[in-house]
Amino acid sequence: MAGRIRQEDLEAVRERTDLVKLVSQYLQLRRAGHDSMVGLCPFHTEKTPSFSVSPSKGVYHCFGCGAGGDAVRFLQQVENLTFVEAVERLAKEAGVTLRYEGDSAAERRAASRRQALHRANEEAAALYHRMLLEGREGADARDYLEARGIGREAIEAFQVGYAPGYPDFLLRRLSRRFSPEVLLEAGLAARDAEGGVRDRFRGRITFPVHDLSGKPVGFGARILPTDPRAEGQAKYVNTAETPIYRKQELLYNLHRARGAITRSGEAVVVEGYTDVIALWQAGIEHAVATCGTAVGEGHFRLLSRFARRVVLSFDSDEAGMRAAERAYAVHERFPVLPVVLILPDGLDPADHVRHRGPEAFREAAAGARPLVEYMLRRTVGRFDLSTVEGQTAAVAAALPILEGLQDPVRRDEYAHLLAELAGVTEGSVVLALERRLAGRPREVAQAVRRASAQERVEREMLRLLARDAELYRTYAPRLSEEHFRSPQTRKLFGLLREAGGDVGAVVAATADERAAGQVAALPLEPLEGELSEEYAERVWLRLQELLLRRRAEDVRRRLQAANPQTDPSWEGLFQQLVELDGELRRIRELAEEVPAG
Repeated sequence: MAGRIRQEDLEAVRERTDLVKLVSQYLQLRRAGHDSMVGLCPFHTEKTPSFSVSPSKGVYHCFGCGAGGDAVRFLQQVENLTFVEAVERLAKEAGVTLRYEGDSAAERRAASRRQALHRANEEAAALYHRMLLEGREGADARDYLEARGIGREAIEAFQVGYAPGYPDFLLRRLSRRFSPEVLLEAGLAARDAEGGVRDRFRGRITFPVHDLSGKPVGFGARILPTDPRAEGQAKYVNTAETPIYRKQELLYNLHRARGAITRSGEAVVVEGYTDVIALWQAGIEHAVATCGTAVGEGHFRLLSRFARRVVLSFDSDEAGMRAAERAYAVHERFPVLPVVLILPDGLDPADHVRHRGPEAFREAAAGARPLVEYMLRRTVGRFDLSTVEGQTAAVAAALPILEGLQDPVRRDEYAHLLAELAGVTEGSVVLALERRLAGRPREVAQAVRRASAQERVEREMLRLLARDAELYRTYAPRLSEEHFRSPQTRKLFGLLREAGGDVGAVVAATADERAAGQVAALPLEPLEGELSEEYAERVWLRLQELLLRRRAEDVRRRLQAANPQTDPSWEGLFQQLVELDGELRRIRELAEEVPAG
């Protein structure tokens, strides 16, 4: 990468990039109007879609958090890329050859850092994969995978590999292209007790982990059961946190599974990489796994972009309960229904689908219990319900689960279920719950600031200008910055005017991200009226009326301060006021003549 990308190449990338197609790789969009598609914002937590895309303008805006821009800015935000990295990614997909101007060493170092980490992980994955398929040292790993029912097709599709047991397999083979510091930063190497550098993964089957764009960012690595060290080491070792590997924001296989998840509306979350692969082999393509960590808020945020229902599949009740408790703490922040699937006989998903078939797994997933129901049944089941004391203790233990529910309807329904499970009256559960809730402070709704009449008209005029090129050509020449009293709308009008009304050009050229996002929002915000020349004329006349009134008020104040006997400016001011009053009457008459349709 070198210097600044030529402007014409940037424009070509933007023109050839389908923003709807790009955004749809990260979240579900649905049509909400002639030139608007909406979905859940990927940049903040929400349950009601406020993220809007204009296909014709090539811009997006979130009315919840204010994020907005074009395809380049979207990719920057969603993948945490630099501007150049985002352009280069889109250029590659669009078939545009980029040319560069200038050459900054600091910029090159900053932009190439992440690229080097990606390349190191990519080459490591290829080396491990080749070792598994062809290497003598990989024989035991091949036998293990075969015993687990993982075939050659799956091994190649998931690029499963094997890291030999000696400490410098990767270091020696990558030393010509990557320094030890890069391999350390990429999580592929680690320092030993003496301070030396060695391979992080040794004597383990490797599973490359990818980000949503399909780039390898790290590994999960399983020790072989036949390895003499197996007793004293963790079954799995994962890449440590790096600039490109954040395990709380990653799900194994999501880059492959997101299409199937979007189509089915369901994601299956399992505990192991081999579980994902076994399900994939059985035709269940919407499975993902966490990367050596518990299901958390970041995972739900990711999944809520694609799924409506999340099946948390575990091979033991203890693991299921632990995961359920963690999921319960965050699940209400996201518009997904989490359900808990505990497979029978302690089988993990891989063994279950292999011995009982994919249909049995699908049926079990369809019958999985909703998260709250599972927690209530599991909690109540710990107590002896044959005694009043046991029933009382069961209800007391389960009440915090109900207390945490925000929706009163859900709370009431689950109170009924708790009463049934514990064998007590519903009234007693409701009374106990009301006593717990009585101590809560009332939630205070935030007051919504209402824009003044002036600001509303200014904003409506900008929406019209940004939406329709013909209206822009008609009304932009009749407007000046003086029509816009708010500094914000005045700035947006100036940006639109500089770009000839082209919203995409404003977003592309504006370095101020906040201003670019505000311009991107204009064609996506709902109009207060209809998109028509008659309505635009009424808005313009109202804006003109407000401007004339401000001018008249200013002249009137100056007249009041002037002495008509001694101040030579008084007569001129009086004449100005007469003319302004006349112009105001004319504008009001014109507004009455404009058809209401």
